[in-house]
Amino acid sequence: MATLAERLNSWFADAATADAVGRLREPSTSEVAQAISEDPGHDVTISRSYLTALRNGSQTNPTVNVLSAIVTYFQSRDMTLPVSVSALVNEDVPTPPAEEKDEWATALSDRQVRSIAMRAGQLTPGLRDQLLSIMDVLDASRESADPDGSDRPDDSGRSGTNGG
Repeated sequence: MATLAERLNSWFADAATADAVGRLREPSTSEVAQAISEDPGHDVTISRSYLTALRNGSQTNPTVNVLSAIVTYFQSRDMTLPVSVSALVNEDVPTPPAEEKDEWATALSDRQVRSIAMRAGQLTPGLRDQLLSIMDVLDASRESADPDGSDRPDDSGRSGTNGG
């Protein structure tokens, strides 16, 4: 059962973006506290030290207004985790099955897959749709050219029979 601090820290990790050299960088506690405090959509101000205390678990009972302001900040980010007050405070947030986590971990262990994912994450939604369409065409042409699957990539990440 995840604590508020663990769920909040997972949101920070999920909100990571690529820096200039492609490394994932979480938003800092200071950046998030400042963004929340400067948001004109609510009257909540939050200090870096209070947000740090929420993240390390020494503060465990924030007000609903503080939780709402934190949720608003993370909803403005490109997140894969569910972002809501209930997701932040409830113990029963659905988690993906272990097989799905293993599949993602295996795929993301490949440097090329991570590089493609990072670059795709910087595209607009329209360009991502186009990229997915291109990938669908590539999958279809690979399947029609090699229906028995012998042209699957080997350990080097290059195709087995056509060199490419």
